[in-house]
Amino acid sequence: MTRQPLIIVSGGDTKYFPLLNDLVTSIRNIDEGKNVAIGIMDGGLTSRESGQLLDQGTIVVRPDWPDKKMQRKAGSREYWRINLNKSALDRYFPDYDIILWLDGDTWVQNWDAIPLFIRVASKGKLAIVSRSTRLRANVMRMSPRPFGWAKVRSVLYKNARRARLPGKITWPLANKAVLNAGAYALHREAAHWEIWRKWQARCLQHGRPFSSDQLSLALAVYKDGLPYEALPDTCNYMGPWRVNRSTQQLVDYYAPYDPASVVHMVGKATAAVLSGKSVAGIDMDDNPVNIYLGYKTPGQQRIF
Repeated sequence: MTRQPLIIVSGGDTKYFPLLNDLVTSIRNIDEGKNVAIGIMDGGLTSRESGQLLDQGTIVVRPDWPDKKMQRKAGSREYWRINLNKSALDRYFPDYDIILWLDGDTWVQNWDAIPLFIRVASKGKLAIVSRSTRLRANVMRMSPRPFGWAKVRSVLYKNARRARLPGKITWPLANKAVLNAGAYALHREAAHWEIWRKWQARCLQHGRPFSSDQLSLALAVYKDGLPYEALPDTCNYMGPWRVNRSTQQLVDYYAPYDPASVVHMVGKATAAVLSGKSVAGIDMDDNPVNIYLGYKTPGQQRIF
């Protein structure tokens, strides 16, 4: 089979199916995305839901458990299959040069981010958005302790400690920014895949499965020095939320207010969209508004 240049991959369970369906629709409704390959990791979809995604021209795969022990530990949490296999996309989709992962709670507002992911990944680097940006004042928290000491409270450090990694590994992570694994791209031959899987297997010995993908990816970059480039926030935009009234597009919170390309509705934002609710945000004049963050066709009202 002739290798194809790009596949966009996502995944989810039946709870996330409405969001997955919107993600696929958002891609297909953009001219550049009409014929792009789309892969779906089935983490607990019904046969009807899988069939509906297949009808939209996607490739649906059922990822394996890494071992019987992890399968038993997961119990009914079929969606763990996805987090445990984001480091193995090169194995599930070997016929594509560039593999671009987008979490199941993302959707594509415009195509601007996609060429950036491709360009960086084509150089053998990890293309990803860092959480150390102008949208966040801090990358860690410090809790005061007696005698002038302080307790480090950073995401990577906390998860590394939970995974019982030694201090020589956990301490250097204390002030490192999270590389958000909700949107990333790699070439199928990138060195990152094997190193990422090695670290994830180690983290899974004692750490949390749900956060193991992001922690192990950070270790591949920060500990092993594998190359990456941090893309603009608009390539994996997670708020704060601003909307342009005239276009009804979600835009970067700060000037020059570029439209978000990949919208990522994490945490409470995801819950709001799944329940049909809006969230607090502002318009271009800084007026408070209620914004619906889910996918809507261009021009549809999202201010309430």
